[in-house]
Amino acid sequence: MGDFTRRQFVKRTAVLAGGLGCVAGRGRAFAADGPQVKPEALARLAEQVKGRVVLRGDATYDRARRVFYWNPRTERKPVAVVQCGHEEDAVRAVEFARRWDLETAVRSGGHSHLAWGSSNGLVIDLSPLKQITIDRQRRIVEAQGGATSGEVARAAGEHGLAPVLGQCPGVGATGVTLGGGLGWLAGRYGACCDQLLSTRLVTADGNTLDVNAEAQPDLFWGMRGAGANFGVTTSFQMRLQSVDKVLGGEVHFAVRDARAVLRGFRELMREAPDGFQATLNLTPAERGIFISLCHAGDEKEGDKLLETIRSIAKPTKEAVRRQPFAELAEKAPATNPGNAAAPAFRAIQTVCRDQLTDEIIDIYIDQLAHASADVVMGLSHYMHGEVCRVKPEATAFPHRAAHSVHLRVAYNWTDAKANDQRFAWGEEWLRQLRPKSDERIYANYQTYETKAGSPSLFGANYDRLLALKRKHDPDNFFRRNANIAQARS
Repeated sequence: MGDFTRRQFVKRTAVLAGGLGCVAGRGRAFAADGPQVKPEALARLAEQVKGRVVLRGDATYDRARRVFYWNPRTERKPVAVVQCGHEEDAVRAVEFARRWDLETAVRSGGHSHLAWGSSNGLVIDLSPLKQITIDRQRRIVEAQGGATSGEVARAAGEHGLAPVLGQCPGVGATGVTLGGGLGWLAGRYGACCDQLLSTRLVTADGNTLDVNAEAQPDLFWGMRGAGANFGVTTSFQMRLQSVDKVLGGEVHFAVRDARAVLRGFRELMREAPDGFQATLNLTPAERGIFISLCHAGDEKEGDKLLETIRSIAKPTKEAVRRQPFAELAEKAPATNPGNAAAPAFRAIQTVCRDQLTDEIIDIYIDQLAHASADVVMGLSHYMHGEVCRVKPEATAFPHRAAHSVHLRVAYNWTDAKANDQRFAWGEEWLRQLRPKSDERIYANYQTYETKAGSPSLFGANYDRLLALKRKHDPDNFFRRNANIAQARS
């Protein structure tokens, strides 16, 4: 707590409680708009942790509570944000949240599409925990829970190695892996969770477990695809791959060629080798349409793939080169180019479809014509190669059907008066593109709930996961996630 004494902390929290409409009653603070927590209890928590406890009214509170996809529907006002300085801080935070019956969120990178990294109760923020250790001989990385995909890629790249993690550098390496995880190298090496070797887990009862194939085989199975349901992962171990330079970058096309590019992308990916992955982004503004690509394979094969892309339509701009994988892995994503100030609000909708059909292409063309300049529609994580060869029941991550694809639209705005209009546009995008039946949702891309509920997330693995959830978190304490809950009737 630095120079801030416990008495000052108690005084501050008491003033804060008064400002929130609290009244004293039997020594307890009663918040009119939130959970009931004694100021003295918050002071004790702050004394116990090695990191920081950020409260409402603190100068850093608004920054501490904010996550990437922040908008009026995802906004939360936590009682406190525990910025962990050590694994034990997560233990203390879980114990505190249980004692005071606080809705608890766990945050690593904070990129959850539904803002699960924040809550109206307690936030356990792992982002300060960034220690990364590379074992070059064994090709293993051990990273703390706050390391991002880009940070792990940079550390591994210094040793000529690469992690199989997400495409966005700011995504938490822990979070993307626990939800299954898809990225540039999925076709060649599989999902992120397929590389996981062990996790260090703080459970709902405050215990700490080492979870791996030998020590906790059933739980380890569940961690690989539904791991956020079982506790706070404070560190993990993962296999690394030997990846030298890759062919990566972007090829841009004019908006008028949208239909040709969509169809060309479909044909390109149907025949793509394992070492190739690409995403397609469509914008109505000057950025136009562009294919972002990564080829981790033979140079001549990569050159042929690039020529195929160029033949789809006349490129308007091209920025493709051979580069260390870490450079590509640290490149800002299309939905967050990083060359402008952060908008006030961000939102996203996503859908998983069995294949890229002519109907989807028609809808995309129509929606692009009516989109505002900030909109980025896209096709991500085209499923092919090694990730599809792993049996759906091998891990908790089941959605491995070849040629399935994830549709997304990201949009941002600053004027709060536009809230209803922007949400309505996103909901119409979603309505048109949701499949009529048998909906599946990739846990890391969840933006809505289906009528079936959790079975849409976990498919045939649902029953086994529900049994694990009842065993390890029977009260569903960890529910701010792609949650394992009783199926809807």
